[in-house]
Amino acid sequence: MLKKILPGLLTLVIFLVIAGLLYYRLVLYQAPLISSTDRAQISVMPLPASMELKKGTLDLSKGIRIESNASENAMIEKSITRFSNRLTDLFQIGTNENGVPVKINCLNPQQFSIPEPDMDESYSLQVDKQIVLTASTQWGVNHGLETILQLISDNNSMASIPKLKLGDRPKYKWRGLMLDVSRHWIPKDVVLRILDGMAAVKMNVFHWHLSDDQGFRVESKVFPGLHEQGSDRKYYSQDEIREVIAFAAERGIRIVPEFDIPGHSKSWQIAYPELGSSDNPLILKNVGADVFSPPLDPTNEKVYEFLDQLIGEMGALFPDQYFHIGGDEVNSKYWDNNTRIQQFMRENNLADAHALQAYFNKRVQPILVKHGKKLVGWQEILHPDLGNDILIQAWVDQKTLFEGIQRGTSGILSAGWYLDHKLHAGKYYQVDPLILPGAVDIEPDSTHWKIFDLKIDLASNEMEGKLVLFDKNPTDVYGFFELLNNRVAFKAGSVEGGNLSMKFSTQMGEMQFKGQVAESELNGKLSMSLLNFDCSGILTGSSEIPGTHLPRIEVIRPLTPGEQTRILGGEAAMWAEVVDANNVESRIWPSSAAIAEKLWSPTELTADTEDMYRRLTVFSDLLERRGSQHLQQMNAILEKLINPEGLPYLTTLVTLLEEAKYYARLTTIMGQQNLYLPDLPLNGVVDAARPESNEARRFNKRVEEYLATPNDTLQSEIIAHLRAWSQLDAQLKPYMNNKALQPVSNISGEFSFVSGVLLQKLASGKIFTEEEKNSLSEKIAFLENGENGMLLAVAPGLRNLLNQ
Repeated sequence: MLKKILPGLLTLVIFLVIAGLLYYRLVLYQAPLISSTDRAQISVMPLPASMELKKGTLDLSKGIRIESNASENAMIEKSITRFSNRLTDLFQIGTNENGVPVKINCLNPQQFSIPEPDMDESYSLQVDKQIVLTASTQWGVNHGLETILQLISDNNSMASIPKLKLGDRPKYKWRGLMLDVSRHWIPKDVVLRILDGMAAVKMNVFHWHLSDDQGFRVESKVFPGLHEQGSDRKYYSQDEIREVIAFAAERGIRIVPEFDIPGHSKSWQIAYPELGSSDNPLILKNVGADVFSPPLDPTNEKVYEFLDQLIGEMGALFPDQYFHIGGDEVNSKYWDNNTRIQQFMRENNLADAHALQAYFNKRVQPILVKHGKKLVGWQEILHPDLGNDILIQAWVDQKTLFEGIQRGTSGILSAGWYLDHKLHAGKYYQVDPLILPGAVDIEPDSTHWKIFDLKIDLASNEMEGKLVLFDKNPTDVYGFFELLNNRVAFKAGSVEGGNLSMKFSTQMGEMQFKGQVAESELNGKLSMSLLNFDCSGILTGSSEIPGTHLPRIEVIRPLTPGEQTRILGGEAAMWAEVVDANNVESRIWPSSAAIAEKLWSPTELTADTEDMYRRLTVFSDLLERRGSQHLQQMNAILEKLINPEGLPYLTTLVTLLEEAKYYARLTTIMGQQNLYLPDLPLNGVVDAARPESNEARRFNKRVEEYLATPNDTLQSEIIAHLRAWSQLDAQLKPYMNNKALQPVSNISGEFSFVSGVLLQKLASGKIFTEEEKNSLSEKIAFLENGENGMLLAVAPGLRNLLNQ
């Protein structure tokens, strides 16, 4: 009997195992969107939503033949023409009747004149014996053709594309780049190159910051004084604006104009002083001590009459439904010191400057609606009285973005994606609109606390804030700073012997406070990288002062799935205090491609930073080949600073330098009196140095690999670098009498010295005394921090070699 039963049981077990495997495979198992093997074989940025490579490649060297079902769609025909021209320019692939078929199938071939916020950008690709691109609309056709260009390789002089099946759609509908053309003028031809680069990485919003204190950059036929007197004669004509809008639209890019109000409006008040909140005359090229100039007067009815006409004119010029009014960094002291404005605030129950700005925005919003526009502004515009039919752009932190979303508004993120911070692409790649960094997670001690009202000196301007301390244990002090309505927590501080110190992480990086605290006041410095700010505080509350109360510590809850849909996306932001046409592209590319990928590709595909860098290098070269000047801008500046025979040595040094991060350089510049930023020359070595040195990144990584697993090949490679660098200062010395090179003289000398000493250690096994090691450590610290707005990017690798 048992013998009869066992085969049946075995069959049943096998059946159940197979059924379980099938259930797992067909129901539970989620295949990766792109396998690691397939991913390693492509260099596309941004990564598509899903892709599966097939065996083999399709040879394109004999040309292609394009077939389209949308020949009556002029926009698609222009896309096909650009695609064909690029195939010829980049890969020498021509079009002919016997070429590989490239079939373009647009499911909705209707022609759209301009992109819209809710446009369908999805597409799919199949490559086998032919290339088949299927898209819902012309916008998907654009993206699909860009992806094909990035998939083509020309190894061994034979152009080919991998056989594959690919499906793609964006994660976010708003994937933007903000460009400031007010602080330094950016000509039209540069703007067009930037737009073409945006199309290559599927960015679809160009946020054009067209007015600020330093210049109003658009021709106004209604109020010509704006561009004639408020722009130092550098502005775009309305015909040029239309040309740029058409150029962008053909590439699926919306243009959202920004006219910053009520602050950042000095250029408006040069010709129309009656709009301002100060009775003192203003001169465009005279900045004085105020970084932020007088704002418009929200109590003046003439301001709204003026805005109605101007928004009507500019709204007709720019077809997008969104209109950016700025709203950031309003210098409210002009309102506070204006008797007329203060009287208006009392009569209208406006408690403070924030309420007055909300009143202003409520007056502006109906004007925008009248002209068919939706209001978008920086995070300062967020106010309960303004309603939810607005779009906020978070730039200081993501906390405000979350708060706005949870109130019911929509938002986009720029915090963490400020290109003028000159961060590495890997740092930008870590930012995610749905993840709130630096959330306050401390446990308050209601029995032992102190509050200090702070004043922080920022280049002759003051920023106010608060410091809350829980200091029962002097060796384990914790609490939080409150700056710009944002709380940043810190732990593991100390307050021993009256010396207070702590470190804390912010959106901009690690900050540190060191100072002295007495019973009722504190004094010290806030520092970050090379920046140092004087800070003072007065005790205004504590657990021992009757009648004072501990602030409520608010924990931001996670966003619900429904709330997450109101985060429309984000923007990289390129402010132009220290960039102009000569170096702006080198600050935007290639790092913006990493941001574009975070906004386009599924979250699951954007965690591998090393793979991002691999693809970014390939994309950067391709972008330069198709017309961008981001790689050549460094040499274009350097060749004007040194004789041709010295250029190779200077180039070697500068490729290892990086511009200082955050506002280390800008703080010094903004402290100058009577500085008109557009007149600031940007033609020095610091302007040539890129935000990220690829050469330094590779060296630092090779050092890490060598220290982890020493081998002769890596050692020889590192020694070769050190030997060359040890000679670099002597090679540059004959040219150092050139004033333009003086800013790098100290860095060059210390770099060569440190390289020479480390060469001895690595090549001959030299052992350092403690004194020698400390001396070298100080020199490397100098190179890490740098000077004159530059730092040596290989310094981390040099330090690792010293400490091995």
